[in-house]
Amino acid sequence: MTLRAVDCHMHIFGDQKDYPFAEPRSYTVPPAGVDAYWKAVADTDIARVVVVQPSAYATDNRCTLDALDAFGEAARGVAVIVADTISDRELAALHARRVRGVRVNLRSVRASAAPVVTVLPKLDRLLAGSTWHIQVFCDAEVLADLAAIQPKLGVPLVLDHFGSIDPLAPDRHVEDMRRLVEGGAWVKLSGSYRISTGPGGAGVADLARRIHAMAPDRMVWASDWPHTPNHSGATASSDTVLQYQPLHTAGLYHAVADWFPEAETRCQILQDNPTRLYGWSD
Repeated sequence: MTLRAVDCHMHIFGDQKDYPFAEPRSYTVPPAGVDAYWKAVADTDIARVVVVQPSAYATDNRCTLDALDAFGEAARGVAVIVADTISDRELAALHARRVRGVRVNLRSVRASAAPVVTVLPKLDRLLAGSTWHIQVFCDAEVLADLAAIQPKLGVPLVLDHFGSIDPLAPDRHVEDMRRLVEGGAWVKLSGSYRISTGPGGAGVADLARRIHAMAPDRMVWASDWPHTPNHSGATASSDTVLQYQPLHTAGLYHAVADWFPEAETRCQILQDNPTRLYGWSD
């Protein structure tokens, strides 16, 4: 089966002279551009991407937006904004550049993290009536808070990286995940190397199948390229450039076939679901 697969979560990093990193931040990395991305996924069916604003740029979305221009219609974006100050005109400009969601990062820069009960309702009001979603990167302990507030939200939630659930102890948080998914949330089956040793790590395949069974039509996959260094949320030195994790990106993609041997299931996760979530027409 030939797919037009979508990588639903990847980042682009530019030269610091053109795109300076934010202060504070939890990591500093070298450039990772559009050409390097296509090279990394050459041995895959990936035809479309979702460029997600990384925490290192905070609310300066210029690098992400320029990447969307470079990818063209093959791309959608997820930006980071300040709900209290952004104007309708600025939101419209982001939409015109193919942004379709906003990211709330409660994990990478902990010092700036606000409670979900504070930030999510503001974003929800801001996005009311749009086709956008709110993407959340958080610790698994936060899933219960998200589940409690979700019924009050009008736009969908999208959870990064398996909701950060530990595949060796999933029962601690899987019911919170179930509440979210049954309430309309989407889940990115991505970043397996952030919750384990990788897609073949102990318990990862079982967790992927368990979450997928909750709502097969709201599961998507992503590479998380270029695989930023592990970071706890602590502020890093601006002078220390860390290297990306040496992962085989195409291998992360092909591991989906181990999780889900059925071609129809893979087509749904890799192509059909993300095409619908991010608003491609075909």
